[in-house]
Amino acid sequence: MKKYLLFILLFWTVSIAAQRDSTVIPDLKPSVDAEPGPSQIAAFPGGHQAFVKEILKNFRTSPLVKAEIMKAKAVATFIVDAEGNMVDIQIESYEYKMVRDEFLRALKMIKTQWIPAEQNGKKVRSIMRQPLVFSLQ
Repeated sequence: MKKYLLFILLFWTVSIAAQRDSTVIPDLKPSVDAEPGPSQIAAFPGGHQAFVKEILKNFRTSPLVKAEIMKAKAVATFIVDAEGNMVDIQIESYEYKMVRDEFLRALKMIKTQWIPAEQNGKKVRSIMRQPLVFSLQ
């Protein structure tokens, strides 16, 4: 009985301490080195739908079906450089290694030049993020 009482008391103390810590709101101040975002973001010719269509054209689902992967999510990040090239393509998060590899392959196959981001009339590099969510039935 003493063990249970001690356990409940310990659990109660930890839960109260955890609640107290979670109410602390950090004072966020902008960094001195922070620059405002670009005035015009990078754009794929034909818009976002054209970009998604290009990904889907290159994305092979048959290996995933063979592996019985019917649903998956992944998120890719890449940089559109000042010339409009997709560089530094990385998969930020994924559920299956096969999906990660296929998404990365499909993105690397896209050779279409982007319209680079602009800041103060000058073309600049920008980071882009593209999620992939699919469900095969």
